[in-house]
Amino acid sequence: MGRERIIQLASEVRERHDPRNIERAAIEQDIVLVRSAGALGRDAGFAYIEYVRRPELVESLSHPERPILVWGGWRREPLYSIVINTNSGIPEAEVFWHEWYHLFHSPHDIQRSERFEHRYSTDGVPHNQEERRADEFAAAVLVPTVANCATIFDIIEQFGVSERLAEKAMKLYSTNPQ
Repeated sequence: MGRERIIQLASEVRERHDPRNIERAAIEQDIVLVRSAGALGRDAGFAYIEYVRRPELVESLSHPERPILVWGGWRREPLYSIVINTNSGIPEAEVFWHEWYHLFHSPHDIQRSERFEHRYSTDGVPHNQEERRADEFAAAVLVPTVANCATIFDIIEQFGVSERLAEKAMKLYSTNPQ
């Protein structure tokens, strides 16, 4: 996904959701949002998709308010979750939108970083690329423009993001002026 597409996707997300109200965005997208006090300064969070089996139900003709279980019928449904480490030192909205990108736009196997056996392997390239894209997406969602910002400190003050994300936003918009 290119930078132009990331900016467009972020704009669509801002039209549907208040980027600062991650609880509401999670509810509207059927995402289980978990906050957990993990290790200090460690991974900020992760996204996970688990598939669950739900029983098949059909509408009852005689009692529409009471669906009928189909014997032996099951459907497979994704259960989306985002876990935020509250001890990471990174603002929750930044973690949430980064992980949201992974849930819905990263290839499902790309986050399997534990498969990388050594640092010279090229297996890590797609993972690193997706991490960069997720950071750019979070920056684009939380910082819609840098038009009135001369420095990253202006971005931090105006949009309340971390220095790291402000740098990402400045770089993102310097190659794609808004």
